[in-house]
Amino acid sequence: MTQPRETGAIAIIPVRVDSQRLPGKALLAESGKPLFLHTCAQARAAGCFAAVLVATDSDAVARAAEADGYTPVMTGAACRTGSERCAEAARGRAAGVVVDIQGDWPEVDPADLCQLVEALAGDDGDATCATLAVPLADPAAAADPNVVKVVRGCHGDALYFSRLPVPFHRRAEDRTPLLRHIGVYAFTSRTLQRLPELPSSGLDEIEGLEQLRFLENGIRMPVLRASGDPWGIECRADYDAFLARLADQPSRST
Repeated sequence: MTQPRETGAIAIIPVRVDSQRLPGKALLAESGKPLFLHTCAQARAAGCFAAVLVATDSDAVARAAEADGYTPVMTGAACRTGSERCAEAARGRAAGVVVDIQGDWPEVDPADLCQLVEALAGDDGDATCATLAVPLADPAAAADPNVVKVVRGCHGDALYFSRLPVPFHRRAEDRTPLLRHIGVYAFTSRTLQRLPELPSSGLDEIEGLEQLRFLENGIRMPVLRASGDPWGIECRADYDAFLARLADQPSRST
């Protein structure tokens, strides 16, 4: 894996316990360890981070993180989103790039995390945020509101995110796959600290997708093609599917 860069990139895994769709999911441990620790392990395996931090307002999460060798950072319960929790945890830390890896993405590919770091550290334009996506051809997943879709422009930047299948295919011959968003973001430190104060026209609240607030405020967001095919854990069926994949790959490091 890529070695830590001079940018001082760090990974932050924001973790909360009061999930609405699957209460307590961060601490579900039927795999042998809490769910969020699988995500932490992927960040550690990437090798491109000077530190891997767990941002949380839960004492139980903090204890589990520390017991597994990760640094917990206690954040306020008033944080509305994962990015706001990351911003609080990153405040005052020397880091050129911060990668926000949502704790319920336990199978994100370590190489893709480094790809995000490299995209911002090496960008000579005005990109201060980047994220990941993969093609989505399964009609059932496309119709699932728990699976977030993203539309890219000609230069690969995000145009819109939605829980609906966008763009709408109005003709039967329109077979271009949709893009499924992966819940990981890289930010420059300055942009990350701006996020809690960004105004919203309501798109964020309507769709329940915080990244729409970034776009509304003119933050350019390249959408990189992920090499892996991770799935977020939104409900019990997602967690059961994750357990089944783990059972099929007993040698995996997570």
